[in-house]
Amino acid sequence: MEFFQQYHIAIIGCLFLSGIIGMSWLTHKEKKWIKNTYKKEDIIALGFGITCYGLSSDQGAPKTYRGFLLIHRGGLLFKNRFSNTRFDIPAASIKKAYHATSHKGARLYKSAVKVDFSSSPKSMDTIAFKLAYPPQWIEIIEKAFIKNSK
Repeated sequence: MEFFQQYHIAIIGCLFLSGIIGMSWLTHKEKKWIKNTYKKEDIIALGFGITCYGLSSDQGAPKTYRGFLLIHRGGLLFKNRFSNTRFDIPAASIKKAYHATSHKGARLYKSAVKVDFSSSPKSMDTIAFKLAYPPQWIEIIEKAFIKNSK
């Protein structure tokens, strides 16, 4: 116990440093996956630490997935950090991007960006993301997919 009393600052510092190194390693792993999967010139925008609330067609309350959001020439991709959950939306199916505070009837308490897209010729679906600076992301999505298709 005396050891912890004398070196508590060093222990706290080591724990903090371990957390920073762990987050950096995860981000590096995600960047490596992106680099191996997509060409640099195809990437329009990339965000890490994004929360996805799933599709509106999924059953039950919104689920929370954490990972990265990649906007590329072929569409929009969200990949979960710890599992193989992916939401890949083709560019041609994206219809609308807008700001929202709720998803699937549940209030999110955070600012979110929702994207409406066609999942089949006759049905629409919605996906919601919590990210920093929603107006910028909405503008990027609109410029890349919605305004170009009109």
